[in-house]
Amino acid sequence: MKTYTHSFDKLNCELLEQFALQGSIPLHTHFFNEVAVVLSGTCLHVVGKERNPLIRGDVFVLKGNETHEFKKMLDLKMIDIVYNRDFFDTVRKELNDIPGFQALFVYEPMFRKFNKFKAKLHLNSNQLNELMSILKLMKKIQLDKAPGYQIATESVFKLVVISLCSYYSETDVPRSKELLKVSKVINFMEKSFAEKITLNILADKSGLTVPTFRRVFKRVTGCSPIDYLIRLRVERAARMMSEKNNIRVIDAAMSCGFDNSSYFTRKFKQVMEITPVEYLKMHNEIIV
Repeated sequence: MKTYTHSFDKLNCELLEQFALQGSIPLHTHFFNEVAVVLSGTCLHVVGKERNPLIRGDVFVLKGNETHEFKKMLDLKMIDIVYNRDFFDTVRKELNDIPGFQALFVYEPMFRKFNKFKAKLHLNSNQLNELMSILKLMKKIQLDKAPGYQIATESVFKLVVISLCSYYSETDVPRSKELLKVSKVINFMEKSFAEKITLNILADKSGLTVPTFRRVFKRVTGCSPIDYLIRLRVERAARMMSEKNNIRVIDAAMSCGFDNSSYFTRKFKQVMEITPVEYLKMHNEIIV
């Protein structure tokens, strides 16, 4: 398996073009993330065990640790925007609340094995033309390399991201609409995990009935809403115990939404495969 690297000596993001590709590109992985836009032609994109046909207008995000390949490429023309894995860490607060951002850039790649690539973004002709205008500006900035071009490139990339998020939030594709609803709920969970949260509250946030929400959430994520919330709380508690000196297990549990220490211990062991006390011994001086 081939690994592709990118130096990113001056840029945190860069636009790459691939013209009239034929045949196949074997299994490979990257040390960077990428947004790929199919301009023309067709191919079969293989990610893990999923085989997904791509056509003009398809847009998808790939994380750097995903192994993938392209087969049966026929006059495939794509544009890739590659960017540092931590690019969004510094601008996440700006983008988090933009409709479609979490769905397209965070959760669609994460839950792709469950939604089988059916939640990817597909642009119509007008949207593709609009996006191409922005990408041409990005390419010109890169080629000219005028003073400040690094900052200008990143600014245009943010505009690309915002445009793609807007297109995603307007989609009529059923699985994409489902992912938008689920991502809204997950975003709420991540902000409010320590609060008292019920299934009814989560369903209300999604705008769906409880049975429909439960079914849609599991189809997108592979687990129930409450199981997802419990895992999130356990992971946050584990992070707290690894980062704070002299913290007690009960304090970490209470701070992350658990009000019963026995229940917390049982769920912690299910998720982390060791008890909270054992975990705490690994990281800090223990105070139970």
